[in-house]
Amino acid sequence: MNVIYYAVYCQDCLGITALNLLISALLSIGFYFVHIWSAGDSKLMIVLISLLPGRLFWANTDTIVPAAYLFLLVFSIGYLYLIGEAVYLDFHRHTVKLPTVTKAGAWAAIKSYLHAFVVLYAWNSVLSIALPSFVENNVLLLSLISYFLITILREKPVYHSKVLVGSCAVLDAAVLLLTRNTITAAGVLRMVQTYLLVLLVMWTTWIAGKYVYESVPTEDVKAGMILSRSTVVCFVPSKVKGLPQISYEDMRSRLTEEEAAAVRRWKDSKYGKATVVSVRKIPFASFIAVGVILFAAYHIVTTLGSWGI
Repeated sequence: MNVIYYAVYCQDCLGITALNLLISALLSIGFYFVHIWSAGDSKLMIVLISLLPGRLFWANTDTIVPAAYLFLLVFSIGYLYLIGEAVYLDFHRHTVKLPTVTKAGAWAAIKSYLHAFVVLYAWNSVLSIALPSFVENNVLLLSLISYFLITILREKPVYHSKVLVGSCAVLDAAVLLLTRNTITAAGVLRMVQTYLLVLLVMWTTWIAGKYVYESVPTEDVKAGMILSRSTVVCFVPSKVKGLPQISYEDMRSRLTEEEAAAVRRWKDSKYGKATVVSVRKIPFASFIAVGVILFAAYHIVTTLGSWGI
């Protein structure tokens, strides 16, 4: 149906639709390769984007990836889910506590924030200087890329290199010095955007770290679950065959049916325990479905409104 639609009825939107689908597919596959969601979530996102009519959703825009708004909507729904679930778990378990603030902890948080800001601001500055018009027309797409760039970099050794931080700091200082007499709205927006992106990264990292684990009965372990590193370490002295040997605590470490069965057998072995700690998974497929429905509804209502209906 898509072939007929674009070959006969929507040839004028074929270019923007193809480019939008290509970059959206690369983003979706990228999220799979960095283990943010599963291969099924990636395929679901690609298929749903390919089924949205081009003239209604992707035409009449300056950005090369209008679907970036859909990605933002999906992850926004995910963050709202995390917040709601976190509040529910706190009240349900009656463990509402204010975070303990120490001088060492506060200083570590400030240093972490400044580190991320220096690196991300340098990245945004380079993009703005090299591709000013592209940046202006694709702010949301670049914000999305920047968010995941800093999220991924924070886990890499190169991020903590003094050479990288020093180079970024020098570049930031040079940009601020050269533009001090020509402060523009775009420059202010870039700085505010960087502040907010770093805050968002740190906040979501804290939320994920606080609520990522849950205790489950060993006899209820099933294929597809992800066990914590601390649980997998307990399997080392066991002679039960088929137990997982390593956990990355992401989609790479989902249990197979054979591994799940081995864990259930392990419960009654010499080193077995009645409960294990699993990593709670975010149901991205549901968020993608809800996001696409809301995205489609908004565009349909907006289009009908422009027609005076």
